[in-house]
Amino acid sequence: MTLVYRPLPYGGHEDRRTGRHLLLVVGLILAIPTVLGAGCTLDALRSFAVEARLSHAVDAAALAGGRVMFDSQRDGHIRSFFDNAYPRGFLGADLSPLTIAEDAAAGTLTVSAHATVNAIFLRLFGKKEVTVQAQSVVHRGNHSRGRLQ
Repeated sequence: MTLVYRPLPYGGHEDRRTGRHLLLVVGLILAIPTVLGAGCTLDALRSFAVEARLSHAVDAAALAGGRVMFDSQRDGHIRSFFDNAYPRGFLGADLSPLTIAEDAAAGTLTVSAHATVNAIFLRLFGKKEVTVQAQSVVHRGNHSRGRLQ
């Protein structure tokens, strides 16, 4: 009886390594969109968090300003409330100066601000930054030095 060497039908160990490498490449190709999607979601969540905090701070500042609408130190009170409610550099956002506008005839006080969030993953799609803004308007029912309504 003679023993005859026959190779395995699907090759030897070399083919197994090639199969593992192919599986690894396919896995990496499928993982790239997942990582990019998660990164873009992270940028969007940072933008939403900055916008929510900015909106909260602008509302607090506007209400504080409406309470002392006719005080000579009103703008200082507004900025103080805003600075306490919105920490500088929150989530890496660049804050522009706070805008305070009064319309004495209508009895309104408008406080607004906007911040720029530097994008990390959205840069791959040409979006280097996301700008968010918040505005709050306080209306005094009586236009005199009465109480806030």
